[in-house]
Amino acid sequence: MKFLKEYAFGLGVVLLVSGLILETVVPERQVYDLSVAGFGLVLAVLGAALNRERILLMLKGRRARAAGASVSYVLTVLAVVVLVNFLAGRHHKRLDLTENQAFSLSEQTDKVLEALPRDVTLTAFVQGDSPTKQKLSDLLEEYKARSSRFKYEFVDPDTHPAEAKRYGITEYGTIVIESGKQESRTTTPDEESLTNALIKVTRDREVTAYFTTGHGERDLKDTQRAGLTLLKEALEKQHYAVKPLVLNQGVPADASLVVIAGPQKPFLEAEARMVKDYLDKGGRVFFMQDPDTDPGLKSLLASYGVEVRKDVVIDKISQLFGGDALIPMVPADGYDEFHPITKSFRYQTFYPLASSIAIQDKLPDGVSATKLAQTSQYSWGETNEAEIRSHRVTLDPGADTKGPLTLAAAITRRPPAPVDPAKPQSKSAPETRLLVFGDSDFLTNASFNAAGNGDLALNAVAWLSEQEDLVSIRPKTSVPRVVVLSPQQAFYYFWTIVALAPVIITAVGVVIWVRRKKL
Repeated sequence: MKFLKEYAFGLGVVLLVSGLILETVVPERQVYDLSVAGFGLVLAVLGAALNRERILLMLKGRRARAAGASVSYVLTVLAVVVLVNFLAGRHHKRLDLTENQAFSLSEQTDKVLEALPRDVTLTAFVQGDSPTKQKLSDLLEEYKARSSRFKYEFVDPDTHPAEAKRYGITEYGTIVIESGKQESRTTTPDEESLTNALIKVTRDREVTAYFTTGHGERDLKDTQRAGLTLLKEALEKQHYAVKPLVLNQGVPADASLVVIAGPQKPFLEAEARMVKDYLDKGGRVFFMQDPDTDPGLKSLLASYGVEVRKDVVIDKISQLFGGDALIPMVPADGYDEFHPITKSFRYQTFYPLASSIAIQDKLPDGVSATKLAQTSQYSWGETNEAEIRSHRVTLDPGADTKGPLTLAAAITRRPPAPVDPAKPQSKSAPETRLLVFGDSDFLTNASFNAAGNGDLALNAVAWLSEQEDLVSIRPKTSVPRVVVLSPQQAFYYFWTIVALAPVIITAVGVVIWVRRKKL
């Protein structure tokens, strides 16, 4: 009895608190947690009953009043903490302070989730103790918070073999995304793979991009620096059908857009007429012309109020970034802030050997043009070939065009008015969309991943094909951060942080201890 009188209350409080903590940490062991808490409560009540006279005496003294004030202060603080947590739970707000917003969903993912046309279900077949499960769960919670149409669940193939067999799962970590009759699978649990799978299962129409061939254009199969395999892979990840096009029978009816990537030889008159007919019917063309080439499409471009000048853009600003003056740069503020392709685009882009684009002051009826990307004011369009070959270029005011220069232009044309008023044109008639770039090198394998080149190219294709929710910044990949110190810097940081700092802290502590001991 003496033992219970001395220790029951304190031991009971410890067990009670421990049981409540265990309930929040391991709720799956609820029976055990509540048993510990209940036993602690019984011991605390028994201890209080055995020590009731001592407790009453303590409550009547000065110490009791001081203790009561302290308890009131503690309860007030606890009430404030509970209230703050309650409000925080109802008004969820996250702050991502990483440089590239590594823990936030990309703009593209947000757009895809907001525009989901129907319910999407994701089933992740991972083991219960898989180290990637928690990370994937955190990512999927972000997806779920953006759209009520997105739902997910985890299935352990070992404990639910029937479910795994029904889906034909043969590999741990398989993620199945379903929407309607569409299904997509991936084993890569990152944002890029999941968002691309969402795009695939929610697209009911196939978007086909045709790339012209036969005139020395960039090759879709070329894996070298001048090829387009990286662009092709990026488009196919977003579920575009990418096909070569030989212009002998016109543009196919299933073409969502036509890409003309840097032809070195001119189009035949019949071929140029096929491209013009396609555009006149509301077609979509992505045209890129390199310096010192003549694709034979000058008259076609003129009918839309644009021209690719016979010059080479020189940009001295590029030299400040370690580049060549023949590689003009479009700075982060060099894009049109209102056009869908570039309104949220704030990356630099580079264009090795580019020509500038001129837009007519008076455009043809129904045509509107936007200067999509412009170089800095320190650039100019060089026309002297001898200076370009010698790399000793100077601005000649009489012959060269001073910057800022346009490197990319977006042109649209409204459908023409009906000839016969009795037969009005359908309201759903598509508008013509044409993109003109003075360079094709920027989307080749050598430059596709440089700065924002790849994102700009994908935005351009998305706008042309009316995939508006894909016109954005793509999901990010993690970037390793490496600090390289010089020998002098390493010496300085070692002696200031590793050696001197602990010695100084220890010395100050000893001095304070000695002074207090003498008091």
